[in-house]
Amino acid sequence: MISKEMSMGKAVLDHPRLLPLFPRFGIRTGFGEMSVMEVCHSSGINPDFFLEIANAYLDEAFVPAEGLSRFTLGTVVEYLTATHTWYMEVALPGMEQKLLDLLNGSELSKKEVALVTGFFDDYRKEFTEHITREEQVVLPYILELEKQSQMERPDPDFHRRLKEYSIREFAKEHDRLEISLENLSMLIIKYLPPFDDQESCIRVIRDLKELVRDLEEHADMEDRVLVPRVTELEQQLLQEGGAA
Repeated sequence: MISKEMSMGKAVLDHPRLLPLFPRFGIRTGFGEMSVMEVCHSSGINPDFFLEIANAYLDEAFVPAEGLSRFTLGTVVEYLTATHTWYMEVALPGMEQKLLDLLNGSELSKKEVALVTGFFDDYRKEFTEHITREEQVVLPYILELEKQSQMERPDPDFHRRLKEYSIREFAKEHDRLEISLENLSMLIIKYLPPFDDQESCIRVIRDLKELVRDLEEHADMEDRVLVPRVTELEQQLLQEGGAA
């Protein structure tokens, strides 16, 4: 667990798993002796929200029990969108290039190479469809929910929609995309001939594992941070509507 008062440098050295979060928040290294709070403020980030995300990544048992209203849902959506962009523009292209470098230096048959590249292409398509649905359906719903909660008289149509749909439905349908990617590691380890360059093969498998873990932590964060925060606001709006 990290706190606002902790040195950001120490937080990263103690917990290097925080590093993939930095580009999603727009945080750059070189923060000297600044605390977590000071780095967040200098980067224009809500420190409470950063701590919710960071601690959810670092501790599987972490559940934000208090202070969920300290950050806006707009802040959540901005972070999720930045994370999606990082996956699509950095993480997946980088992983694809590592796979291609490994395959190009191998003695695999064309059929075996096509098996790996086809698997990855199918995964990227599945991932893109998942992200598109979130950004076209779920995230706009969250922003509208926050907007309606700030209105003196929420739209009756939206209030009726709340009775029929909840963020809990998203949680139930939430695809675990890391499982498909983990199967790619299994394909390389169990079903392909040995690679001559075993060091490169090990690096690819290790990097795949890191990406799988990041996806797991991202999905867990949505389930443990996003869903409770949105549920809280949904219930608040329903109660206010019932009292009106």
